[in-house]
Amino acid sequence: MPIKRSAGDLAIHVGKHRNFEWYWASSAAMPGLDAYEGLAVRDQDDFLASVVHWGDVPPGAKALQTRINTEHENPLIVAIKAGKQRFTAFREEHGSTWIVSHRYVKEGERRDKTGDRAIRRAIADRADYFKRVREGTYYERS
Repeated sequence: MPIKRSAGDLAIHVGKHRNFEWYWASSAAMPGLDAYEGLAVRDQDDFLASVVHWGDVPPGAKALQTRINTEHENPLIVAIKAGKQRFTAFREEHGSTWIVSHRYVKEGERRDKTGDRAIRRAIADRADYFKRVREGTYYERS
């Protein structure tokens, strides 16, 4: 059962060029954070290393492909890598914050049906996020 979360649980990392936070579903759950907390410490550390790396990559420069991968072009969905773990993320409309929504496990070289479903879910989360931001029902950033 998903844990009900609060605004205090949102922040992941504030980098030099990009910030990261968890997607907050309308049910008050943060599925990405729930998945992260279920990982082994080694995988949690690997995820955070990927976020820190990408947060500090200057605009226009490419992040290491061993850390970040483009999973869908339009809309842009990326995978933040932690070993076989992949966390889907999308960018807020205006600004440098990336919203991390869900996790999936990548077993082979190519993305499989599980990964495809995760990308579709991230696209749906993105649409929900933008809708709720426009309505003023997501949350207000200070």
